[in-house]
Amino acid sequence: MSSTLVTVALPSLNEQRRIGACLDSLAASIEAAPDEYAFEVLVLDSYSEDDTVEIARDHPIVDCVDLVERGILRARHRGFELAHGEVCVAVDADSLYPPSFLRELLAPFEPGVSLTYGPVEGEKQANIDASIRLALQYGLPLVGLDWVSGSNRAIRTDDYFEAGGYRLAADGNALFRVMIEEQLLFPRRLRGRVVFAREAVSSQSARTLEQLFFLEEKEGGVEWNVISPYESFCRYREKLRRD
Repeated sequence: MSSTLVTVALPSLNEQRRIGACLDSLAASIEAAPDEYAFEVLVLDSYSEDDTVEIARDHPIVDCVDLVERGILRARHRGFELAHGEVCVAVDADSLYPPSFLRELLAPFEPGVSLTYGPVEGEKQANIDASIRLALQYGLPLVGLDWVSGSNRAIRTDDYFEAGGYRLAADGNALFRVMIEEQLLFPRRLRGRVVFAREAVSSQSARTLEQLFFLEEKEGGVEWNVISPYESFCRYREKLRRD
């Protein structure tokens, strides 16, 4: 019996500190996935200035490293253009994935399903990052909306193109606009159902939130990963006063 080919597409930019661990976690998840699936892994790099590309090319699960213009939506779109898989899984280089990740993310696919996505936890618990993620992921579905993380989703490749793909004009604008296009608006343009795969959990750094609130990015992670929501609020308020 032939296997269903799944493409795993990973954008990267100056991720030498994290991409190796991310790829190792994906390798374990591929190993634990059902035999009915075969996988290809693509890294879409936006001309990193560190050793990201070399690390990716040397990793045994990576089939292709492609260079793409900077912009997360452009990189994800390029992944769909290069994908040979019936389904394309979007992941991020600053994330870690448990062995059960791919099995749980792919399990809900059936006729009529266009996209599945799982919950994304912060690297640390009980901090501002984890709090906001929980509110978006579990709160919005209560009002009929899905906040579909870009780092934990699987989309039928044909359905992606039929829906017109991501609106790439959003790239290069405010980060919030990019997030709204990728995580809220695009899923609503798909013809099929969107399914929340609750057991397909991953963890991600809080760098996106730091950029969103105009705080300085820290190499290898951000301070918000280890401080409480109240302390985060106080630091942000103090920054506004200084500016």
